[in-house]
Amino acid sequence: MFACEPSAADPTFRRVFVTDRLRCALPLPQQTAFLAESGAIDAVILREKDLDDAAYELLAAEMAAVCARCGIAFVAHAHVEAARRLGCAAVHLPLPLLRAQGRPDGFAWVGTNVHEADEVAEVLGADVLVASPVFAPSCKPASTARGLPFLRAVLDRAHAPVFALGGITDENERLIREAGAAGACRMADYARRRGVRQAAPCKYERSRG
Repeated sequence: MFACEPSAADPTFRRVFVTDRLRCALPLPQQTAFLAESGAIDAVILREKDLDDAAYELLAAEMAAVCARCGIAFVAHAHVEAARRLGCAAVHLPLPLLRAQGRPDGFAWVGTNVHEADEVAEVLGADVLVASPVFAPSCKPASTARGLPFLRAVLDRAHAPVFALGGITDENERLIREAGAAGACRMADYARRRGVRQAAPCKYERSRG
């Protein structure tokens, strides 16, 4: 699925870090290496929505190298031309962008997101779907959660592997697996995990002032 080796403990289920570098406990490349080396993740989707194409490409090049070194998959997000210049095998496009642009050429697989079960019919040849938010993300109210019935409805309609996103933790991930999802994506949970690694500030870190 994500062009990476499955874990020995669970050979089919994949765990994906959807990035938010401004919330990371460590600079993003080091946070990613920490997660990969601890066996927490199988893939990274580099989702940094505030970066322009040039800045995104610089960070993506660094992150792709980190992922290759750690033996996990790298997925670009939205920046199709930057991903193509870097030779990325995979890209994730938000559904509105996929609708507008169509499936981009030159990628081994293309992912997109669905927020309604009815959107599965609009995925336009995507190879992977991300259903969200299944549980409430930490940054949003509980009422935003779509719940397991939503995930199951997407799974019933999809003809491609479905990953779950939104409020997933070690405690509730079992419910995602039991529903039949191919994997789980996490943002804040993985971004905030802390290890002993120390590192200099990332040159892509934006001022929080």
